[in-house]
Amino acid sequence: MSTVDQFESVFRAAAKTIYVHEKPSLGKVLLVTDMENAEAAMCLQKVRTFLEKVLPESETEWALVSQDDFENVKDLLDKVEEHRPDLIVTYRNLKSEAWRWPYSLGEHLDVLTQVTSTPVLVLPHPNRQGTNDFLERSPKTVMAVSGHLCGEGKLVGYSSAFTPTGGKLKLSHVEDEATLERYLDAIDKIPELDSEVARETILSRLLKDAKDFSKSAQTVLHEAGLGIEVECHAKVGSRLEDYKKLIEHDHVDLLVMHAKEDDQMAMHGMAHPLAVELRSVPLLLL
Repeated sequence: MSTVDQFESVFRAAAKTIYVHEKPSLGKVLLVTDMENAEAAMCLQKVRTFLEKVLPESETEWALVSQDDFENVKDLLDKVEEHRPDLIVTYRNLKSEAWRWPYSLGEHLDVLTQVTSTPVLVLPHPNRQGTNDFLERSPKTVMAVSGHLCGEGKLVGYSSAFTPTGGKLKLSHVEDEATLERYLDAIDKIPELDSEVARETILSRLLKDAKDFSKSAQTVLHEAGLGIEVECHAKVGSRLEDYKKLIEHDHVDLLVMHAKEDDQMAMHGMAHPLAVELRSVPLLLL
């Protein structure tokens, strides 16, 4: 490696991506249900209670879309366009009996999360055992998950906005072990590259970037006076299994993650299995 290349590598390694805090706008919230009017109104009250610590009544305008307001996905998208909310709240398997089976979010949510740019808070289905009890208490522990946490300002911003004063925000980064091993195996087969050095330095670099960004977020959020505890988890492992373990171990009340990919129409690769399998945990899909 030339001296110039060495200097450039050192310079890039020293440059850190810093979190810049921007509080997201959550002034108008739309609740979408497939319930009739009276039952929908009761559901709205439960949701408002669930979110009262992060969406104060004095600062939040609520709107309701119930069973008679839409018949199909197009009708629902038209209602969203009509209300133009900052946040959509609904539940998995809207207008579907598929909530009984752990295979999808339902066609309404599949389209809603991809077509609109509005974040969607997905609650467990109302008929799922324990859902009503769950909504009686506000979330205390929020987890943001990303396979590339460094630079995820929007993810951290929304996650912190949904973490109440006195609550805990966990910034979690799991580097996929299978993918990493595939690249390291390729490096092992290139004589010009030192395999042992590559294995140690690449792993260390990947986790260091995530940890450094998390620490900057921890500092900035403390200085913003939000009154929340911020923790970082960065490791190599199996994303689905490790996130499930973290959520269960830390009693996570809300999971925040990206649901969109810039170069595809389907849900974000990591978000889909997490969203489908974690049926009892509320999800904020960005």
